[in-house]
Amino acid sequence: MIKRRIMHSLRINSTTTTINLTCRLRNNGGFCAIHVTDDEVCEYMLMEARTQAVVVYVEVEKISPIEVAAPPIEAYM
Repeated sequence: MIKRRIMHSLRINSTTTTINLTCRLRNNGGFCAIHVTDDEVCEYMLMEARTQAVVVYVEVEKISPIEVAAPPIEAYM
């Protein structure tokens, strides 16, 4: 659900591309980055954003039925 909202807001076509999310937040004076694999983790990160800054990195990856080489990746911040 969260990934669909992000894809819609960035105007990314979900039939030809997919996204990977990584959230970065403060942890004991430093930063930690968490790869978001499901909506529960993303909901937790968004709840943390109410009290502290959270940076969300979005990697956009092209979907191809037959892909031998690594697909090109674009990053949005």
